[in-house]
Amino acid sequence: MAQIKKQNKESTMKTENNPLANLLELPVVEPWPEPVDGKLLLDELARLLERFVVLPPWAADTMALWVLHTYAFKCRDVSTYLGIESPVKRCGKTTLLTVLSEVANRVIVSSNISSPAFYRVIEEKQPTLLIDEADTLLPGNDELRGILNAGYRLKTAYVVRVSNQEKEVKDSRSGAETRGSRLVSFSCWCPKAIASIGHLPDTLADRCILIRMERKSPGQKCERCRNLDATILKRKCARFVLDHGPDIASANPEIPASLNDREADIWEPLLALSDLAGADWPNRARQAAVGLAGRAVENNPISSLLSDIAAAFRTLKVDRIFSRTLVAELNKLTGRPWAEGRNGKEATEQWLSRALRPHGIRPGSLRMGEAVAKGYLRRDFEKAFQLHLPNKM
Repeated sequence: MAQIKKQNKESTMKTENNPLANLLELPVVEPWPEPVDGKLLLDELARLLERFVVLPPWAADTMALWVLHTYAFKCRDVSTYLGIESPVKRCGKTTLLTVLSEVANRVIVSSNISSPAFYRVIEEKQPTLLIDEADTLLPGNDELRGILNAGYRLKTAYVVRVSNQEKEVKDSRSGAETRGSRLVSFSCWCPKAIASIGHLPDTLADRCILIRMERKSPGQKCERCRNLDATILKRKCARFVLDHGPDIASANPEIPASLNDREADIWEPLLALSDLAGADWPNRARQAAVGLAGRAVENNPISSLLSDIAAAFRTLKVDRIFSRTLVAELNKLTGRPWAEGRNGKEATEQWLSRALRPHGIRPGSLRMGEAVAKGYLRRDFEKAFQLHLPNKM
């Protein structure tokens, strides 16, 4: 305890005359002086989140577990990501990030970060990283998306760069010594919450627990996020992890059978915490895992498109379909995730072909009766159906 206080005092002295430096100064949280009941702690975290943000089902329980995970992530080899999506503005995602920034461990918030700054800040600070405005940050930024994709698993969460620092290099044949640049590896492993208007890139969304926000209705009320002081909660989180670190590291929680391998990976650290908290939390956590995984499939653009295509084959009772007929069936639907971002434009044969091409599905010439036109065979969708709709086919 004395060491923690000393570190905090030194940190304050360094930055009190430099407000900008305070943004990257992450004081060590002093653990609560008494043992903490895990159930009561998680209940309090969930209630706090619901005070300030209108949340979809299972979100408060999931994020309560994730907040506790930010204090315990070094005990596991997977660091869980949250993906916070909203279809339009003013759905509360920025408010949610603000609340998370008050209770999570060693938080750094950014809405614009370069790839070098990203892996350097993780290497130096080992923070919890909250990224807002991902819809403007990630498009066209393949390097940053790749680093994010790799950063959730400890064994792969490294980037290698050439450093400007020189080192002595000995020639293996002549023995002569010269000077050259050196290779340096940087960690990109830490908990992250990534918020976006619209959908996150598919490969990144696949590595996240997705929380889909919606605008609150006129009858829904929540408090304004003012003067929130979560110091006691943070200290209790630190104490719980301090007391249960070895158990968190060695836990092998039961995974719901409906989760795929990737979903099991990202939920396992949270399920381990729920089991240690006990009472109703093991059941609540698994209900959240199954519920949010199912909702992620429903809200995923390609999954929802494939689901609607499968429904069209069933409704029309055919095993082949012209492109024009399939597009007409799709355009009968409203509010579908695959249509977001099209600004109300109807689907076309060309759009459908482009959407399906990355999944190995292409239209071909079909004859039905006297008519010949471009279309699709149901059998060409089988692999995609099995991959994206495993519990529906």
